[in-house]
Amino acid sequence: MMTSQEPMVRVRAFSKTFYVGLRRKPSYAARDISLEVQPGEIFGFLGPNGAGKTTTIKALLGLIRPDQGELSLLGHAISDPAWRARVGYMPEHPTFYDYLTGHELVTWFARLSGVNRIDAEKEARALLERVGLSQAMNRRLRGYSKGMLQRTGLATALAGSPSLLILDEPMTGLDPIGRRDIRELIMSLKAEGKTVLYSTHILSDVEMTCDRVGIINKGASVRTGRLDEILGQTARGYQVVVSGLGPEALARAAAEQAEAEVREGKIEALFTERAAAWDFASHLVAAGGVLERFEPHRDTLEGIFMRSLATGEYKE
Repeated sequence: MMTSQEPMVRVRAFSKTFYVGLRRKPSYAARDISLEVQPGEIFGFLGPNGAGKTTTIKALLGLIRPDQGELSLLGHAISDPAWRARVGYMPEHPTFYDYLTGHELVTWFARLSGVNRIDAEKEARALLERVGLSQAMNRRLRGYSKGMLQRTGLATALAGSPSLLILDEPMTGLDPIGRRDIRELIMSLKAEGKTVLYSTHILSDVEMTCDRVGIINKGASVRTGRLDEILGQTARGYQVVVSGLGPEALARAAAEQAEAEVREGKIEALFTERAAAWDFASHLVAAGGVLERFEPHRDTLEGIFMRSLATGEYKE
């Protein structure tokens, strides 16, 4: 039985090698991947194409067999079927029987999760409405767009009210409005006490939704941790923004500071040292300026991600 302290997802030293071609050439999909997802959190699983994200997810779900490593869901080994009714899964490229309607498909998934027929039909209608497909639920899937199929896949993952959602690239194929809707849905799942692990290449979505992230590259873990801590540890100098000065004063201040730019009546400047930033801000305030911002200049998740892959700077 799972305790309150038990991770919802645990992967330790997972490795997987595939052998391809007539000569059985080894392809190392995963060499050393480790991560844990705690109850009630949203975990972002990051890495470039071919890093091993989908391989790890498939191993967690028992779709492929690991060569080595320890993998568990909800406190149960992958070989134990006890976790299956409580985990929802959305593959990267969901494909369905296209002669079914959206409502028929989601009803079927709810029935597979153990829901009786009447309740399954009600749940399917509610889920399709939740993912924005209420007007299309009685259309056949062959008439759905790529984005609509993504939304349908998410509805099938939610069927049966699982406590853990594992979503492989859930934003793929969605326009900006669709991405916003899915982000809001993921956040609402967290508010309901559910746990979500999802892989993605869209780093802005991760910054807006995730509590923790795991970065992998070439089949190995590079960095895992709380998103706020990772971003908070990467101050790269100080940013000063001052308004309220005339055009001439702004131009003089910008000319005196190399890392400065005048934009919309404000001067924005970056400094590596706090003392220099404070002297600059104090000088402009004394000249009649208004200090709007004085804060550490944080690196973006994209910057951390790219340097982690390129240099291994953050490897633990």
